[in-house]
Amino acid sequence: MTKIVLIGAGSAQFGCGTLGDIFSSELLSEAEIALHDINASAVARTCSVAADFAEANGLGQRISGGTDLPSMLKGADFVVVSIEVGDRFALWDQDWRIPQQYGSRQIYGENGGPGGLFHALRILPPILSICEQIMEIAPEATVFNYSNPMSRICTTVLRRFPTLRLVGLCHEIASLERHLPRLLDCSREDLQYRAAGLNHFSVLSEVTVRGTDAYPDVLARAPEYFASLPGYSEWLAHWRRSGECIETEGFHSRPDHPAPEARPWSDRKLFATVLERFGRLPITTDSHFGEYIPWAQDVADHRGILDFYEYYRN
Repeated sequence: MTKIVLIGAGSAQFGCGTLGDIFSSELLSEAEIALHDINASAVARTCSVAADFAEANGLGQRISGGTDLPSMLKGADFVVVSIEVGDRFALWDQDWRIPQQYGSRQIYGENGGPGGLFHALRILPPILSICEQIMEIAPEATVFNYSNPMSRICTTVLRRFPTLRLVGLCHEIASLERHLPRLLDCSREDLQYRAAGLNHFSVLSEVTVRGTDAYPDVLARAPEYFASLPGYSEWLAHWRRSGECIETEGFHSRPDHPAPEARPWSDRKLFATVLERFGRLPITTDSHFGEYIPWAQDVADHRGILDFYEYYRN
């Protein structure tokens, strides 16, 4: 039986979202899932939701939860890590704004720039502690890290534990899944695509439709398609009017046009610049791509950045 440990499972977004992926997999239909968090009440909530869902749908996974990580790591085949330290948004405010006061032209300050460095210094001690326990108790386990700053975490962990089976993952590429079928007028099943780069700094490297290179079609159609799409400014305005949050990540079949019209290239001016200058489609359709680029400050849609931050925090 495959055993999967989810660390940080008290987070409703990470815990329930990852469980949804596991529950939908036939290969993991009899997996043992251990939900861990340092917040006992939060992980108990996620565990209860998961158990109720599994029972209601006749699923075969075994689910447990708790705060004792060493005991939960015994026999683990896979460990998925998604944690954050402290009051996330209060600390993110500091990471973002304090360096700007001293002349840093960073955008967001989550992964790149001085803000990304301080984020890394804050989160690396608990991440290293988790990985040390994995090395001691489940050294053969494969570890998937979703925590940010992704690149800094993976670099540091693998320098400290070079034999750890660690993979850094980001779901950013999934944001293309709602766009590529529409852009190329095909079904998801006909598509194959890859991305390359760093977390929040990646481009579509190749895309085929039924085995035929479709990148020229992407480049030809992308400007007209993306220029008129709503961005976070429109989604925030829609939320203020209706109270409805529009899902902005991953694939779904419902339209994502809640606003009757959008500002041209809303929240995508940096995206447009990269597309025009370099002939590559960023997989991040907002200004996150600019975390590693000094000149991003000059072309990014700063209203869109602030609206993203408010929408995400809400």
